Amino acid sequence: MSVIMRRFYVICFMFMLLLGINLSVYQSIILDINTFFGLDGASTGLFIALYCLGSLITPTLAGELSDRVGKKKVLMVSCVVFIVGIAIVSQSGSIITCCIGIFLIGSGSCTIEGIFSAKITDENPQSSEKLMNFSQLFFCVGAVAGPMLALFMKSLGADWQTIMLIVAAIFMPASISLFWIPGDKKASSEPSTQNKAYSLILIKNAKFLLFFFSMLFYIGAEVSVAFSITGYFSEGGQTVISGEIVLSLFWAGMIIGRLIAGILHKLSDKVMIICLITGVVFSSLLQFKFQTVISMVLFFLLGLSFSAVWPLLMAFCTQAFTRYSGTAGGLMVMGGSVGGMTFPALMGAVAGVAGARAAMVVSTGATAVTLVLYLLSRTKRANCVT
Repeated sequence: MSVIMRRFYVICFMFMLLLGINLSVYQSIILDINTFFGLDGASTGLFIALYCLGSLITPTLAGELSDRVGKKKVLMVSCVVFIVGIAIVSQSGSIITCCIGIFLIGSGSCTIEGIFSAKITDENPQSSEKLMNFSQLFFCVGAVAGPMLALFMKSLGADWQTIMLIVAAIFMPASISLFWIPGDKKASSEPSTQNKAYSLILIKNAKFLLFFFSMLFYIGAEVSVAFSITGYFSEGGQTVISGEIVLSLFWAGMIIGRLIAGILHKLSDKVMIICLITGVVFSSLLQFKFQTVISMVLFFLLGLSFSAVWPLLMAFCTQAFTRYSGTAGGLMVMGGSVGGMTFPALMGAVAGVAGARAAMVVSTGATAVTLVLYLLSRTKRANCVT
């Protein structure tokens, strides 16, 4: 591997680490933002929805733009959008400006993740499964480290505004490093497609739609589990163990699984199938009542099972549609955002009626659908549009 490529992957992994930190720090201080504006706990949903709305709309538009003008330029603009969003939130004196800032944070961060993922495939398509898993491994490490960093800064007397400004300050030198990543490969310029919306070309392709809905259902399953853990261990009104501890175990399973999947990248197809099958099994088992320790182990194993699904789906999709990798990556992020917004609400509704354990059937069903869609996508590979 050349020095230029090594430098690119160092920068890519650094960004994924920082994005993971940003997401979990934001989750850690969201209640502080509520308190600052005198809002009740229910308003937390508004801030989550705005973040998701940014990740729903912008990555698709930015992905298509990146295929036309270059991914490097779009990455630089996305970093500016992200930093401006943080600055607006941290300095906002009204709920309106805060909402605008949160939307920009979601827009910038998810666009950066999607474009970097597409660029990994552009630069090294033969090893994209391995590199995608490693990049998401760093995202998981950041997600685990973020709450601890937030607690440490609070212990030093920092309020939530200061914490957000520190995150922005860290991103500024990271953004400058984008000048040293490789230039873009020639964008698609065939007369037959240049005047068409790349998104429309992709959504008319059966193979792409199978990848898209696989991502939608998978993220629905993953996010539903992550949001349900606290309720799962406090059912009946008595908290038997801290949800944060089990959530950390879940993320630890993700980190270990992505490391293993990266090492076994030559067996990525088999790894994907095994991950989804075991995901169905472990989420099904969590519908039953076990001793607390066994339930904790099952959540760890579920994180291990889920670990490789996102990076492999993204790698397989951008490999299959290399001509439109940025657009494909953006649409996949959008699909994940749709799943992440809808399935937790569905799981919460089921939990309200039947309890948290019974609600795990939502994650089980979504994982099973992901498995079926992925298996169908394998039959379409020979017919993909590149």
